[in-house]
Amino acid sequence: MTTISPRQRFLDYVRRVPGARPVVSPFLPHTPVLEETLQYLGLPVTGDRIDDEIRLARALDYEPMFMTDCPGLIFPWREDPERSDDTWLTMTILTRDGEWVRRVPRAWSAWGGDDSGFPVQTEADHDKLVQVCEEVGDREADIRAFYRDWRARVGDEGVIVIGHPHVTWLAYQIGQEMSHYHYSDYPEAYQRSMDAICKAALFVFDIALQEGIDFMSESSAGLEFTSPRFYDVQDLPYLRALSDWTHEHGSLFWYHNCGLTRQLILSGRLNLFNADVIETLSPPPEGDNDDLALARKHLDRSICSKGNLSLILLRDGTAEEVVEATRQMVAAVKGYAHVHSTADAVLTNTPPENFIAFVRTAREASE
Repeated sequence: MTTISPRQRFLDYVRRVPGARPVVSPFLPHTPVLEETLQYLGLPVTGDRIDDEIRLARALDYEPMFMTDCPGLIFPWREDPERSDDTWLTMTILTRDGEWVRRVPRAWSAWGGDDSGFPVQTEADHDKLVQVCEEVGDREADIRAFYRDWRARVGDEGVIVIGHPHVTWLAYQIGQEMSHYHYSDYPEAYQRSMDAICKAALFVFDIALQEGIDFMSESSAGLEFTSPRFYDVQDLPYLRALSDWTHEHGSLFWYHNCGLTRQLILSGRLNLFNADVIETLSPPPEGDNDDLALARKHLDRSICSKGNLSLILLRDGTAEEVVEATRQMVAAVKGYAHVHSTADAVLTNTPPENFIAFVRTAREASE
C-alpha cells in the first residue's frame, strides 16, 4: 500500500483530485504552542520549529503548511553593529547610489513599529526602493539557497507557501498610514515602487518554483485599512498579474487576507484574480465573516477556502466551545473545498487541550 505524503494530500485536495481527503491545517502555530502541545502529548521537543511541527502534525494527523520569506530577500536589511546599541537598531542596504539607512527601537517589530520605523519616508526613498528591486538579480545565489534549504528541511511533510510580496504596501517598506499619504502626494513615485516590487517578486517566484516551493502568494489589507475603491485600483491589478504568472508557470496561487473581508467576498472581488486558495475568512472579533456559509457561497467553487476558526476562542474558550465552533465551521462549508484552519497564526498561550480539540474535531467531522 502506497502512503501519500502530507504535502501530496494537501496539493491533491486543492487540485480536486478525486478521492483526496479533506485537509486540516492550523495556520502557523506560534512556537510555544507547538512545544507545549508536544509536551502535553508526551512527545520530545527539539527546539527546531519545523521539526517540532512535523512531529506534532504526525501525532495529530494534520497537514502542515509553512511560510517562507519573500520581501526580506528583495530587501536584505542588515544590522550595522557600530551604529546600533541595546536600545536602537540601525540597518542598512547598499545601493548603487549609496547607503539606505533605517533606525528603529529594538523593542519594535521587524515591520517597523510605528510609521517612523519604516524606510520609505520621503519621495526620494522611492528611488532607493526601486534601485534595490532592480538589483535583486545580484542576490540570485542566496535566494536559491534559501528556498532549496527550506524544501530540504520540510521535505514532503507539508506544503510551503512563499511569503507575500505585498506589492501595494511596498513589501512592508512603508507604514500603512504613510502609504495612503504617499499614494496621494507622490502617485508617480508610488506607482514606480509598486511596479518594481512586482517585477522583483516575479524574479523571486521563478526561483522559488524551481526549488520546489508549492504556492506562490500575495496578501492585501482588509477594509479596516483600505476601501473597496482603493482595492480595485491598487490591489486587483497586481493580484491578477501575480496569479496569472503563477498559473502560466503551472503552479498554484495563494491569497491571504486576515482582516475585514466580508464586503470584498460578497461583492465578488475575491473571485476576480483566480486564486486557488483564499484565507483566512476571519470571524469576529478578528474579522467580519460572521456567516461562513454565506461567505463560502459567494466565493467561486473553483476556489479552495481556508480558515475561519477564531484565534481568540481557540486561546480563551473551553475545549467544548472549540469543538462546537469547529463542527459549525465544517458544517458551513459542506459541499465546498475548504481547508479547516484558523483565522491567522495560532496565538501563544493557546492551551494544548484546545489546539488538540480543534484538530481532532476538524479531522473527525470533515471525514
